[in-house]
Amino acid sequence: MLWVPLAGFVIWAGYLIGTEHRLHLFQFLPFLFLAACPLMHIFMHKHHSGHKDKIDKD
Repeated sequence: MLWVPLAGFVIWAGYLIGTEHRLHLFQFLPFLFLAACPLMHIFMHKHHSGHKDKIDKD
């Protein structure tokens, strides 16, 4: 049941950051898009063999 106060704190902190520091968040938004590209590439290509050639064994 520790998650209930923790979730409340995260919601409260997010509200305060969103209302008091909105300009700073909008200035940081382009950097989040740039950081999302390599992170998505790393985490979304995790479960397949990548760029290796597959050799059929008959």
